[in-house]
Amino acid sequence: MELHLGGHLGYYGPERRSRVHVRLDGRTSLSDVLRRLGIPEAEVAIAAVNREIVRLEGATVVDADTVHLYPPVSGGAHPAAGGAHPAAGGA
Repeated sequence: MELHLGGHLGYYGPERRSRVHVRLDGRTSLSDVLRRLGIPEAEVAIAAVNREIVRLEGATVVDADTVHLYPPVSGGAHPAAGGAHPAAGGA
């Protein structure tokens, strides 16, 4: 299975790589793959198997699959950069 770890999830990958190959002997739950690699499920906001968004709970994968995992994303302009949100009293 080809596994793509987005954002900081690459930190958990073998050798801290964002793309890894995981050998699977048969149909395996995606949650089991994460446990095997030490990736906390709570760190995964979006999972896609073969470009199809799936729920982490109950998703299964086989060796021929391609999986993309993404963490939650947040952020915005830093107030010092002049990007304060108007509701926060900025510009």
